[in-house]
Amino acid sequence: MRAVSVLFYTVFLGCYAAAQTPLPPAAVPEGSANRVSEPLYRVTVVSRTTKAINYGHLADPTKVGLKGTVLMTDAQGEARVESKRGAVEIEAKVNHLGSPTRFGPEYLTYVLWAITPEGRPVNLGELVADPSDKAKVKVSSDLQAFALIVTAEPYFSVTQPSDVVVMENVLQPETLGRVQEVDAKYELLPRGHFTYDTGAPPTPPSGAKLSMGEYEAVVATYQAQNAIQIARAAGADKYAAGTLQKAEQLYRQAVDLQAKKSSSRQIVTLAREAAQAAEDARVISTKHQQGEISAAPLPRS
Repeated sequence: MRAVSVLFYTVFLGCYAAAQTPLPPAAVPEGSANRVSEPLYRVTVVSRTTKAINYGHLADPTKVGLKGTVLMTDAQGEARVESKRGAVEIEAKVNHLGSPTRFGPEYLTYVLWAITPEGRPVNLGELVADPSDKAKVKVSSDLQAFALIVTAEPYFSVTQPSDVVVMENVLQPETLGRVQEVDAKYELLPRGHFTYDTGAPPTPPSGAKLSMGEYEAVVATYQAQNAIQIARAAGADKYAAGTLQKAEQLYRQAVDLQAKKSSSRQIVTLAREAAQAAEDARVISTKHQQGEISAAPLPRS
């Protein structure tokens, strides 16, 4: 089994510490003087326009480039897109995908998105980099016209992209399809939504190594913790208490299995289910609050 060196382990040492301890207090509001976890970058991408391609019913597969933005200029890759009956298959390969924690310790993974010409985002899947900073994913979608972007995220099951856009599609001479403009500015979550106090991580033991399975389990449990924290900060304990409770139970089951040195696959399965439930709770909470705002009486003039 492949081993991950101590250098790779160090990137996520905070993940390991968090996964072994109870959930910390709810997220600290942005601007609090007590918050110690700050993003390392201050670039804010809240308005972005990129190229969408209408792949239609192409007879042959085509390729579109993936290029790093100013946040990750070394990143590069391409996506192979094939239009089939009832679906479009997308196979993306990326090189030089550095650690997402460079944008802040709360960012643990990358997500590939399809953005429709109207700006609606669809989470296509997680891009997990190997020790060589390479990642690939093969997915399918029912969309016909879309742009591809990659963002850094606190967990894999997010339903809105963050404003940490690290890659976007670029046209190549051999790219087939009808090009459209896509404006995704209303779909990007400001980075402050993901910032909270995680505390100071301990020093890892000298020469410590994790197997790839153990590493994936550690990251999965920390992603689940992030998702639960963010859901709480969004008011899920009030508006989606049952769903949030389910997420917390699944998370604790994953941590218990981790303490017992159980199968990494079991831990990852439970942790990812916890993250998904927490995201559901966050979405439910957000919709409830938006409904309350819409139903509130207008102030008298």
